[in-house]
Amino acid sequence: MSADDRRRVLLIDRIGYSHYRRHDGSPFMPADRFAVTVLTDRAKVGEVSGAEIDAVIGIDLDDVPLMLKAGEMVHRHRPLDLVVAISERLLLPAARLRDRLGIPGQSEERTLLVRNKLRMKEHLGGLGVRVPRHEPFSPEAVATLLERHGRVVLKPTEGMASTGVFVLDRIEQLRPVLDANPGLDRANYEVEEFIDGNLHHVDSVVRDGEPVVATVSRTVDPTTSYHDAAPCRDHNIGPGPDREALLAFNAAVLKCFPWFSGVTHHEMFLDRAGEVVFCEIAGRPGGGGIIPGFRHQTGVDLDEAAVMAQLGDALPVPAKDPATDPVPLIGYVMVYQPGGVLEATPAAPDVPWLVDLAYLRRPGDVLPVPTRWSDAVAAVTVEGATESEVLDRLDHMVRHVRGTG
Repeated sequence: MSADDRRRVLLIDRIGYSHYRRHDGSPFMPADRFAVTVLTDRAKVGEVSGAEIDAVIGIDLDDVPLMLKAGEMVHRHRPLDLVVAISERLLLPAARLRDRLGIPGQSEERTLLVRNKLRMKEHLGGLGVRVPRHEPFSPEAVATLLERHGRVVLKPTEGMASTGVFVLDRIEQLRPVLDANPGLDRANYEVEEFIDGNLHHVDSVVRDGEPVVATVSRTVDPTTSYHDAAPCRDHNIGPGPDREALLAFNAAVLKCFPWFSGVTHHEMFLDRAGEVVFCEIAGRPGGGGIIPGFRHQTGVDLDEAAVMAQLGDALPVPAKDPATDPVPLIGYVMVYQPGGVLEATPAAPDVPWLVDLAYLRRPGDVLPVPTRWSDAVAAVTVEGATESEVLDRLDHMVRHVRGTG
């Protein structure tokens, strides 16, 4: 293929270009097939290199209108064939850019179904999936659902990192929440019944609405544990009826998106009666230790799978399937610190069960008080033969990261 025949790709990135390379250093988008323009955060421009790189543009990626204008400018200069983005907050802007430029790929309308919490529940509920009873936010909707269900949850419809989530037991609690959050965007909030059960997630590589390979995990601690700088632990569940029920539910939900190929992070509740209830689904890799854990178990890099799907290329082939092959259980923990200065980042201990230790801050960094799930000092991934062994090892690593054991 000549240089002129290469497909021109706009990669919108906020995680750093090293995430678009395999362990052997080879790029997901090799130079003989792709000419890549990277639109990234200004602080990450220096990380971008490779023969496949055509241009690098650094901007404030939180400025979505500017991001769209930059993409249009690139397209005017050298017409694009594809737009790729795998971070959750970039999925909708990338889809809007495809629609504006007439570029093939997932549209904004379809992306909303795996991004907007109201739209996804309306879509799935209409197809018979058990979803929480829900309404667009209004004080009247809050009162009605409280009367019916006794407890409700307020969520931003396109929120992430467990930010801006409130649980109410009485209508009298609503006014203090609104007063304490004057910037709360009521037009982009929903209210839904509180599901009393354990939160689980299934992470999948998906081809045309069918799971290729998937892992099943339980979130042990509240995803809002960061409020108290307490760890948030998560681990695979072992073989048994619960895992089979969650895998079956995941497959049924994915069938409702027959056009989707790529990676999904699907959260669901297993309630006290043993019924699986939908929570939300995202069309991107999960955070924390999910990516290194999934790669350790299956041999598949979820970032690579997400990129390959958006390029229209073949998905990576799993070396093992946790649903049928004997593989260790994986767990991860998000470790927080209640502000202050990060004094040190202890070296990884020399133990065979440590899969990954990723420090998200550097020694000397001034740490803000955590305000979202992703405001962790470190994400640690371990393996173990049993769920209890995984939890013991996670607790050991929390003490290690904090320098207390």
